[in-house]
Amino acid sequence: LRYHVWTKGHAPTNFAKWRTATTPYRVEWEADFEPYVVVRKDCPEYDRRFVGFGWNKVAHIMELDAQEYEFTVLPNAYMIHMPHAPSFDITKFRSNKQYRICLKTLKEEFQQDMSRHYGFAALKYLTAENNS
Repeated sequence: LRYHVWTKGHAPTNFAKWRTATTPYRVEWEADFEPYVVVRKDCPEYDRRFVGFGWNKVAHIMELDAQEYEFTVLPNAYMIHMPHAPSFDITKFRSNKQYRICLKTLKEEFQQDMSRHYGFAALKYLTAENNS
């Protein structure tokens, strides 16, 4: 498991609980949550603003949460994340201040769009971002 690499992104899954669970259990959205999910084909697509490194899964999960999808952890299911070399884009993110500024601008734009589209229900995304 790679939850130790980005703890915030996987904390709601509660891997300690998953290891001993015998029945599915629900988890709630939290800031920066980015689980791998299985969804129907007609679910919202990834936001096209987020290509390269940063915020593609986080934004997608926010959109699913805003549309009231339920996040259920399956106790007898898992996937494997194969080790690989760092991507070109994560290297650019780490080394290029302009890349980070652009990503921050896109995040703010996305959050404003969420607020306009989902209204009051989307306030938790703005509040969570400001507190993280």
